[in-house]
Amino acid sequence: MSMKSLISPYTLTLKLATRYYSTGLANRYVRFINRASRVGFALGVSALIIGLSLMNGFEKELKSTLLSAIPHVEYESVTGHLEDWTQTTKQLVNHPQVTGVAPYLKLNAMLQKQNHMEAVLLKGVQPQLEYSVNIIPSKIISGRWLNVPGSQSNLQKESQEREAVIGVSLAEKLDLKINSPLELLIPTFSDNGRLNAPSYLRFNIVGIYQVGGQVDTGQVFVDLSDLAMSQNLAENKAHGVAVALLDPFDANKVAPQIGQMVTDYVYILDWFRSHGHVYNDIVLVKDIMYIVMVLVMAVASFNIVSSLSMAVQEKYGDIGILKTMGLSNKQVKQVFVLMGFLTALQGIAWGVFWGLVIAFNLTSIVSFIESALGVKALDGDVYFINYLPSQVQMGEVAIIAITAMVIAFLASLYPAKKASKLSPIELIQ
Repeated sequence: MSMKSLISPYTLTLKLATRYYSTGLANRYVRFINRASRVGFALGVSALIIGLSLMNGFEKELKSTLLSAIPHVEYESVTGHLEDWTQTTKQLVNHPQVTGVAPYLKLNAMLQKQNHMEAVLLKGVQPQLEYSVNIIPSKIISGRWLNVPGSQSNLQKESQEREAVIGVSLAEKLDLKINSPLELLIPTFSDNGRLNAPSYLRFNIVGIYQVGGQVDTGQVFVDLSDLAMSQNLAENKAHGVAVALLDPFDANKVAPQIGQMVTDYVYILDWFRSHGHVYNDIVLVKDIMYIVMVLVMAVASFNIVSSLSMAVQEKYGDIGILKTMGLSNKQVKQVFVLMGFLTALQGIAWGVFWGLVIAFNLTSIVSFIESALGVKALDGDVYFINYLPSQVQMGEVAIIAITAMVIAFLASLYPAKKASKLSPIELIQ
């Protein structure tokens, strides 16, 4: 009676594979290669989980922090000014993808304090509507946001009562505080395009905001009506309108569709033009990380090929005896495929475990290292955050584990197929 008739084929191959795997191999060098392949898979899987979680964290912070402080789309007048920004706002606000619309005036200016000069973007905004497109009004750390129009007639305001809100980095750089005067020089041009003497504007600082990165340095917010009046413009005039979208990552797709609703001739400027390089860098790093880590696991799979080939040579006698007892070529192949798969599976399991542990606690781990070494991984004045974010997506973890298993399975096929083709007499001899 053959062995095949006594035991189920699948049970037999599984028992033989687990027995060979658990009892180990006699050759120390083969055992070392086996362990190296497990370590390779563990490192590849864990590094990929940690790296992708880090990139997911940056993408999340990009959306919740940076993209909350800059317009998703701007519709800027080709002729210089919109005919009536209130009408343009009404044309856009009912679009299903639009969550907020606000007008703006932009001027390049030089901020002067004693002998210090700093280039800034002077931005006139409508205080109430700015909440719908910008997170900055809710990020005031000292003072308050601009007054809501209507509490005092703009025509009755004296120049020293005009209000401004600045970023914390700019305030620290020039030692500006609440109620400090803000003196700005605005370039002016003649009708033939020649540069005239700059005009002088004075504001009173009523608020200091903090978002992070260059946003805190380069922008000064003032009331739209104050800036319009200083430039001899009507209150309904604006350079353009800023639009907030339901999904900012769809900006380059939906912006042209929304722009068709505007009756003015406008330039369509989405956030990909100004800050798209940040998002593209994240996507590029994720793609490179996939390729590099798959290559790391591919190298580990070569160790599986080597260790299995040596294991086949070491088990020649066992395979020959089992074949004479009725073990088929297919079952021999299954035994060694399972052996290679079990070797990789242990490494994959450890990689997933440590990858998840580190990814879930990455921010705390990096903060502890920064405190211990007295260094900072990210500079908040340069980047939009000052810590390393992490967001684990279990779907990606599953894809990583399955990819590693497929690589291990494919690597096990060649030595297993080679073992199955050997004849019993050749093996026993």
